[in-house]
Amino acid sequence: MGTSFEEVFENFYSRPQSKVLLDEDLVEQFLFLAVADYELELTQLDYQKDLKQFNTQLNNILINQLGAIMYRHYLSRELDRVLKLTNIVGKDIGLTGMGDAKRTMQIRLTNLDKEIADRFNKLKKNSYYE
Repeated sequence: MGTSFEEVFENFYSRPQSKVLLDEDLVEQFLFLAVADYELELTQLDYQKDLKQFNTQLNNILINQLGAIMYRHYLSRELDRVLKLTNIVGKDIGLTGMGDAKRTMQIRLTNLDKEIADRFNKLKKNSYYE
């Protein structure tokens, strides 16, 4: 029995401090993006969409990495939302005070990108003799 979607889902949900429960389809899309990013960097994961599980049992390091990548996609989406809100300026309305949220979210996203890249480097097998 392989690792289920719920195990990675729980790891992802331990990261954002949102009071709003995200739609499961959106979270599943975050997982597809995370799997694609992981497969691009390292190796095939063999996720079965219809069964919502992986064919193999994933270790905690891999589950944590997938959760972090999913969170990166979530933060990217939230940053896009904040950027759109800060660009709403009209004759009668202007949103101010969102600059801090935008800046801190960009910093968090940059730091998360570095953490993910560092983990990818640690997961790669180095061989100088191939």
